[in-house]
Amino acid sequence: MPWPRTVIRCEPEAPARPSAPNVVASGASERIQRLAARLPPLGLTLRCSVAEPATAVPALDDSTAYTLARKDDVIDIKADAEWGALAALATMAQLGPAVATVREVRDAPRYPWRGLMIDTVRHFITLATLKRTVDAMWFYKLNVLHLHLTDDQAFRFRSSRQPELASDVGYTPEELAELVAYAADRGVRVVPELDMPGHTASWLAKVPLWRFGDEPATPSRSFGVYRSCIDPANPAVLGAVDALLEELAALFPDAHLHLGGDEAVALDRETQATFMARTAAKAMAEGRRPMAWDECLHPRLPRQTVVQAWRGLGARDAALAAGFDCVVSAPYYLDLFYPADAHAVVPDVSADAPWPGDNDRLRHVRAGIDATERAFRQQQPTLPSADAPGRLLGGEACLWTELVADDLLDARVWSRMPVIAEQLWHGGSAPALYTRMAATRRALAKLNIVPEDDMCFRRYPTELRPLLEMLEPVKWYRRLLGEQGAAEREGGLGQTKAERPYDISTPLTRPVDRLPPESLASRRAEADLAAGRPMARWTAAWRRQREALRHHADLLPELGAAADALAQLADVIDGAECDAAGLAGPFGEYLLPIALAIDRDRAPQAATS
Repeated sequence: MPWPRTVIRCEPEAPARPSAPNVVASGASERIQRLAARLPPLGLTLRCSVAEPATAVPALDDSTAYTLARKDDVIDIKADAEWGALAALATMAQLGPAVATVREVRDAPRYPWRGLMIDTVRHFITLATLKRTVDAMWFYKLNVLHLHLTDDQAFRFRSSRQPELASDVGYTPEELAELVAYAADRGVRVVPELDMPGHTASWLAKVPLWRFGDEPATPSRSFGVYRSCIDPANPAVLGAVDALLEELAALFPDAHLHLGGDEAVALDRETQATFMARTAAKAMAEGRRPMAWDECLHPRLPRQTVVQAWRGLGARDAALAAGFDCVVSAPYYLDLFYPADAHAVVPDVSADAPWPGDNDRLRHVRAGIDATERAFRQQQPTLPSADAPGRLLGGEACLWTELVADDLLDARVWSRMPVIAEQLWHGGSAPALYTRMAATRRALAKLNIVPEDDMCFRRYPTELRPLLEMLEPVKWYRRLLGEQGAAEREGGLGQTKAERPYDISTPLTRPVDRLPPESLASRRAEADLAAGRPMARWTAAWRRQREALRHHADLLPELGAAADALAQLADVIDGAECDAAGLAGPFGEYLLPIALAIDRDRAPQAATS
């Protein structure tokens, strides 16, 4: 994953020395040699031909096309630019010994922007984890790491120009420069973001005189929209913003600089537009192309600004029609716990297209999703149409970290991100999505980048695995808002009165925090059920887990209802009369999606009888 554009197969041919080291022929750059050293040992000779001279860092429209041809134990890689050769090595890393079945691969991406945004604020993400993430991005041919460096809860950039703003835990300029170089060696660009003028409680906690709005200037420990922001008319604020942009432009060589601009609820539209136009002009004066969230769409926003569309696909269409280039994020929010197939959406999909994948898994939050989408459509501004539409650059997944600690990031990202990477690379359907994703996860683990197994099942007693592996977290914002808050949100996007169950001090150590976003075991059980295979091994384990849970008093209050429901589902499979769909949950913050599959399986039987 991504599936290449063209694959020409051949009769399987074993490499000459399957356990011997590979050899990189002379002429390959140091970058290529370093990544080639990570490939599985197959006794191959790699010859690499790159047409264009190497550059220090990748750029938006640099070519990533490549051709990979195999004859006997020699692999020939041809590419326009070094970045294409690095992509070819990623293909080899995924193929491993299966390279013996391939004669030629010809490949190139459809979209130049294939990104992943990581919120480093709500929970700090260490430099080591960011580097490991970049390694996996290379493996899946993703090429933009967007760092969300500031928000209400913290200011992670340890600025030398505005040192008073920095939080106790953050990144030094030297660490960020190290990350930029590390990412470039893997064909990944790094785009920094300072979120402003909203989401700036961390700024105001350090400099209260900069406040605009009626919420007190105190550090924000909670999640949600903070109703004060930096004062867009204060000369000291504008001077600090200019100094920060100058520093970031000097530190990050990428052409793009993200200015935030979302959810500035303390400002009216015209005041925010004035601030964002000025800030975008400053970024351009520093030789950078500004980027902003779609709330910034306004006739005064410079057309050079790239708009990141997160509030639905209507925001994408409004930006493009008004002449702005656009990066799409709306279908790719990884923090919402959606299953992988729900993200199988190309950036240019119609705004009216049906939701892909297993819609039943989202049934319990469908009202909230629909209400949010309606509210977003109503919020889209009407802008004058441009003489020429903007360019759809691609897409970017977003991982907001309210419920993601550093040690949880791998499981949250790489359980779904490979599917998104495929959409951003070639923008089309490909076979056996889940089977190929599992195979690539195994290859990723063999390279010692990201472990294959999910940590949840290593932390809890083995006898509870039949229960834990069938569970999923509730979807959308239901965990973050709480049950009452999610119900209130179904009425629109106004502030909910219910107290949120999570803040920055909440330990993420419960089973629901460790569960993967999607139960793959439930999909395997569903496949057995649909194929008419014996279910006894499943049902026996589902009954045993309920008794086993009774010996774990600390987990019983949280998991007891789901355990009882799973045991009941075993009885349903064996013929008991019961509303199977009603056993799907939610049980607090947990779902049992296998119940929905059992309900679907029983429906034809009920109709026949």
